[in-house]
Amino acid sequence: MSVDPELAGVQVEEVTAAGAVQLGEGPHWIDSEQALYWVDLLAGVLHRLHPASGKHTSTTPPGKKSLGFVVPVFRQPHHFVVGLGLDVALLRWDGETQCAIERVLGSVHATPGSLRFNDGKADPQGRLWAGTMSTAIDKGVDPQPEIGSLYSLEESGVKKHVDYVGISNGLAWRDAIMYYIDSSAGRVDAFDLEPASGQLSGRRCVFDLQKNGVPGVPDGMTIDSVGNLWVACFDGAQVICVDPERGALLRRIPIPAKQVTSVCWGGRLLDELFVTTAAVKAETGKVAAGRLYRVTGLGANGLLNDQERARKHEIHLTGANDDVLKVGQRSSSSEEEERDECAERNYGVRRAVWRCERALSGIALIP
Repeated sequence: MSVDPELAGVQVEEVTAAGAVQLGEGPHWIDSEQALYWVDLLAGVLHRLHPASGKHTSTTPPGKKSLGFVVPVFRQPHHFVVGLGLDVALLRWDGETQCAIERVLGSVHATPGSLRFNDGKADPQGRLWAGTMSTAIDKGVDPQPEIGSLYSLEESGVKKHVDYVGISNGLAWRDAIMYYIDSSAGRVDAFDLEPASGQLSGRRCVFDLQKNGVPGVPDGMTIDSVGNLWVACFDGAQVICVDPERGALLRRIPIPAKQVTSVCWGGRLLDELFVTTAAVKAETGKVAAGRLYRVTGLGANGLLNDQERARKHEIHLTGANDDVLKVGQRSSSSEEEERDECAERNYGVRRAVWRCERALSGIALIP
């Protein structure tokens, strides 16, 4: 039997210690812990896995809300920025005991129960981006079309950038380009991103799944060290690798579950691709559905300098009640500067210079 040359040496294994969830989403690897965090979005549960030991723990934030994303806070151990319903909140969890919500950082105002946050990530400048979608699909009915939006968390609060979004999903960055997925559009788009202001312009399609014969719809995504995008295909039972500059499909990685939801790089060399899946609708009850998978042998890796880039930028909480957000450049040692410069030489990262005051209490998000 012949072997697909694209899959030679590639192994896809179920991470049995993680168990199954209803709607796995938002995987995020914390290198200092060598641990993976992800959410069961509809159940509102945050999960943590330490792959080396196989230890898996979980917690449920108070409030019985959907949990759209989790982003770790730099230099504040056990702290995360999460999307709870339509709130962006600061959560504390040590990976063992019950978590706690310390405060709400911002909110999107909408008719109660009509929208929720879906996917969210921090860009290389530490700015949080998150999008919304209709909750109708969660209830098994057709959602209202294009009532979602894409937001960033700014010093003035939650700022809207893109309107008429169906299902806001995957985010990734390279230099001054932001890649974005609205699943309902069936494609991966790119924006020109002005790093200092966060302004978006020049939206264009870089890859259309249907036109390239790829089944399913694009969901979450990540980027590798050479700029290729790895996209989860919901209802497509695969992860695809795309060259966004040429609009070319490079690889297809079959996954044992049909509803593939998101991906992120992990492992000591960031060369392991963790894949979340869902068990909703027709997938409910199927053995492979809702499981976590690890893909090795891809010959690719994530951006090793992501956390180094985050060291230069902090989102500060200022104001009388610590409720005003400012983005600022923190001071760094010569050793850190040398490491940053080395990382930038290796990956061509453009340094954004911020002219804002440094606050005593700050939140730095890790991309």
